[in-house]
Amino acid sequence: MKAIFLLLVLLNLAYFYYQGSAEDDAKTSVLLTQPTLPAGAVPLVLLRERGLGGGEAEPEPIALSTEQPSPQVAKKTEPAVVAPVLASPPQLPVNPPAPQPQKSAEAACFTFGPFDDPDLAERAVKAASGLGISVEQRQESQRTPKGYWVYLPPSTSYQAAKRKVTELQKKDLTDLFIMGKGSHQNAISLGLFKSREAAEDRLKQVQELGLKAEFETQYRVSEQSWLDMSVPGDKTSIIAELTEMAEGFSEARLTQRKCR
Repeated sequence: MKAIFLLLVLLNLAYFYYQGSAEDDAKTSVLLTQPTLPAGAVPLVLLRERGLGGGEAEPEPIALSTEQPSPQVAKKTEPAVVAPVLASPPQLPVNPPAPQPQKSAEAACFTFGPFDDPDLAERAVKAASGLGISVEQRQESQRTPKGYWVYLPPSTSYQAAKRKVTELQKKDLTDLFIMGKGSHQNAISLGLFKSREAAEDRLKQVQELGLKAEFETQYRVSEQSWLDMSVPGDKTSIIAELTEMAEGFSEARLTQRKCR
């Protein structure tokens, strides 16, 4: 029995030795016959070499890519435009509009005149003031025609003017007079007429005789009085009384004017 047991032990030892030698020979043959692989290629691994055949598992090689990843360019984003938000003004309490002041009635203004007589003007001032009217008296120089003069221009001397008068008298011209002084010295007056029509007829008569006669209007300068009156807006009812008062002065006239 001991002999049989020892024989079995020897057989087992021989078997395990044989198996170990076979595996070492297989690995050596694979390593010797494996060709050189290009860069990036994955070598073939037997299943048993991966641990499926009872051997120790070898780590699987990881293939590295030679391509560099393209850098990611960050997209430029435009800043968002935010519309300004306007704050509404605070609501103020609405006050009712102030009442408008009532307009007073406008004053009425008049001019009364002219008065050539100063005493008569003073009477009119007193009469208008008695009605409660504001009165201002003013003086103006007034030129009024007093006549129309027809004459011949001045001669070089008194003797020359006298000879010309003699010639005119022979032509049936009368009412001749030689001016002795002033700006018209040695001029021959052919007449001073009150109406313009009479003076123009005389001028035409002399011009038909071939003479260069002249025509001139004579003026009278006089001082006249005028009354400027203002009736307040609250007293316009007295305008009728003012009109009645003005009718008592026949030489003057009452006219309404624009208030200053």
